[in-house]
Amino acid sequence: MNPYHHLSASDHFTYTDLIQCGDTVIGHRLQNLPKQSESWKALSALATYVLDPIVDQFGPITLTYGFCSPELARLIAKNVNPHIAPHLDQHCAHELNTKQYLICKRLGAACDFPINNTAISMQHVALWICQNLQFDRLYYYGKDRPLHISFGPEQNQFIQTMKTNADTGHRVPSKKGRDDLAITVIQQVDY
Repeated sequence: MNPYHHLSASDHFTYTDLIQCGDTVIGHRLQNLPKQSESWKALSALATYVLDPIVDQFGPITLTYGFCSPELARLIAKNVNPHIAPHLDQHCAHELNTKQYLICKRLGAACDFPINNTAISMQHVALWICQNLQFDRLYYYGKDRPLHISFGPEQNQFIQTMKTNADTGHRVPSKKGRDDLAITVIQQVDY
């Protein structure tokens, strides 16, 4: 057990909140603990600089996918439609693979969440994030779907809108952009 596990990561989140979320972690009772000290720091930065301001603005959120250890990634990969890309999505933070290379070279940390207040559109939340926060990547899946947000060294304000293929269930990129272009993209999305 890592000593950080039950400590506060930020004003609104403990490390447990960030690593013990999602159906697979809970259903399999995984410890899902980061092994790298930099992963713990990245989770705290994500919570402090992105998640806390979101909670302050919109109220409580529910983390549906947070930190992803290699063990968790292997379990999710066994799903019929896993919806993960560990080498890209920053959920693995600063963790290493079996060859001791970074799983995701983007570093930082990521999570997915909806706002608990269902009267608030996730489109509104995404626009607010774009206009008020620094982040690496935001994946927008629709007005009633969780957002993916990451925070790390790139801070490139990259926005990707995603659609779900009705036939396969796979999520596919539809539009992307940065800064003002990204805000326009999200404003124009009608799903």
